[in-house]
Parts: sequence; C-alpha cells; structure tokens
Amino acid sequence: MRAMDGTAFTDVTLRRLEKNGCLAAEGLWREVFSEDTEAFTSYYFSEKAAENRGLVLEGPEGIRSMLYLTPERMRVLGKEVASSYLVGVATREVWRHRGYMAALLKEAMALLRREGMPFCFLMPASPKIYAPFGFAYIYDRPVWDAFSLQKERLSRLSEQDAKRAAAFAKDFLSAHKGVYVFRDQAYYRQQAAELAAQNGCIYGYEEDGVLRGLCMYTCEEGRPEILEVLAEKEIEERFVLRRREKRPLIMARILHVPAALALLKSCQRRRFAVEVKDPLLSDNNGVFFCDADGSGTDVETLTAADGWKRTEDGLSLERGGERIPLLSADPARLTEWLFGYRPLPEEIKDAVRPLAPVWINETV
Repeated sequence: MRAMDGTAFTDVTLRRLEKNGCLAAEGLWREVFSEDTEAFTSYYFSEKAAENRGLVLEGPEGIRSMLYLTPERMRVLGKEVASSYLVGVATREVWRHRGYMAALLKEAMALLRREGMPFCFLMPASPKIYAPFGFAYIYDRPVWDAFSLQKERLSRLSEQDAKRAAAFAKDFLSAHKGVYVFRDQAYYRQQAAELAAQNGCIYGYEEDGVLRGLCMYTCEEGRPEILEVLAEKEIEERFVLRRREKRPLIMARILHVPAALALLKSCQRRRFAVEVKDPLLSDNNGVFFCDADGSGTDVETLTAADGWKRTEDGLSLERGGERIPLLSADPARLTEWLFGYRPLPEEIKDAVRPLAPVWINETV
C-alpha cells in the first residue's frame, strides 16, 4: 500500500470489509464521530453498516483509518444507475497526516471505476479535504425554517405508510428532478427508522385523504432540522417556510468518463469530443467522441486511427470536412458540467441536457 506521493506504508495492510465485517470499525467510528448520539450510532451499526462495503488500513494494534461505500440505486434522467455514497471517512487521531485517507480514497475510486460505476458522491466535512481528489460540489440543499413547521397540519407517517410515500415520491421526483436516490417501500421504511434514531420522523401533508407532501424531520439534542420537503411550492408553503439561501451539501467525482458521458441527453443530435486529464485514474485519460441524442450518448475513445485531427486553435476536431467541438476538462470541472453545477460549455449547452436538477438529501 502506498501514499499519494508513492511512499510505501511499511506497517499497515489494506483490508476490505464486507457485510457484517463492516461492524469491525465501530470502535473507530465512535471515537472519531463522537458528536453522533448514542441512539444514532447504535442504529447505524445494528441496521445499516452491514449493508455497506468498507476499506480499512490496519496496523498491529488494529484499524487506523476507514472508509465505507454505501451502495445507492440512482435515477439519472429516468435511467437506473449504480453509484456509491462514501461515508465514515476517518482516521484515528494519532495516525493522521500520514496519507492514510488519501490512500483509501484512491483505492475506493479505483475499485468503483473497475466496476464501471459512473460516479460516486459524499457529504464533506470540508470541501478542502476532497477537492484535491477531483471531487466538486453538485448540489446545494434548500434550507427550511424548522421552527416554522406547522405540525398540526401534518400527520406522522409510520412504516406502514411506506408504500404511499414511495408512490408519491416516485411521481414527484420523476416530474421535477433529474438525479436522485431511487425510492421504494424499503427506502422509506429505512428512512423512518433512521429518523427515529435522530428523534425525528417522516411527516405527511394530506388533503382529502390524498398525500400531497412529505417532510423529513429530526430533532437531535433539542435541535430541530428539516432534511427534506417533497411538495409542489404552493403546497409546501402551507406547512413550512423555505429560506432564500441554499447550503452546499453534496460533492461528487466522475469515476468512469465514458459511462458518465453516456448518461447525457440532447434535444437534437449533437456530436462533440471531450478531452480529460485525470491525475488519479489514468484510465480516464483520453479524448472521448460523443454522439448525443434524446435517448443518451454513444461514447467512443478516440485513437489516431480514427482520423480526427485537432484544428490549429485546438478547440475543435475535424475529419472529412466535419468539425466538432473539443472540450477540455479535469475531473472536477467535468463533474460540475455534467451535473449542471456549472453551465455546460457554450458549444453544446443549447442542445445537451446536463444531469440535473440534482436532489440528494440523504445524510448517511
């Protein structure tokens, strides 16, 4: 195992954790994330940790550093896509500043890329930690005023309401959002348990017996917080107020460039190329030819044999009288473009639809 600068770790070994093996890092989790309540930590390791995969660095005395990979089924412009939510990234205090976290992040990204995963995402403690690894923000969460919540107009949903909640969420999200975590009955049953561990619940807003809105609410240690509201704007305003500001919440990283580009759609056929330089995942380096339409994008890695030549200004490729735009990006810039956090380049933005709007409010 090596640090990012190539220095070998001589006294640690890398170990993958699967299923119940993920419980092995509970002690480190409790030590590093001591701000979590006992109720939440107990819930996490009794109900959720075993659903993950983990990577840890171990010394003779035990686990020094850890990272969990939570599998997520995503909906991206109507298509189901496998992704991973990176959580629990931490190192025991005495072993920090040795490159352990960097080594685990690089190992995790390489693993997920080999599996063909287009992207992964995380909720950063600080964006400065993850920016050097090509992560960039893709989503700012709305901020709701938890003290304005009119609970008397809402009903507390139980696990038996999961089917209704999932049906409402499916219709709402497919109509309004481009990227979100897939939600079914199991999702809402788990969310109900997770929120209960944070002294919260799922509230529903109903009119004439019809579910018109959902609200995820927590109140850990007396601090109320609204994690999400799903409702049409005029419905939402009947039971809660939204502040004007938004809070940067989720960062993502493109792992497999061709797989990520293939998710783009275009309102009219558009051909272009993207040149990527990725210092951490060398298989992402290259020039990728994209042929986009309303169903998706066909992506090919260009070689000299394909006959495309750079124009003199380096901004286009041409072959046989055809000229297409050539866009250049590092992983962070590409991530921002694809998820609509930064506008797509002028050459394609009139036709190509980014993977947006993003709606990822899951916090574990």
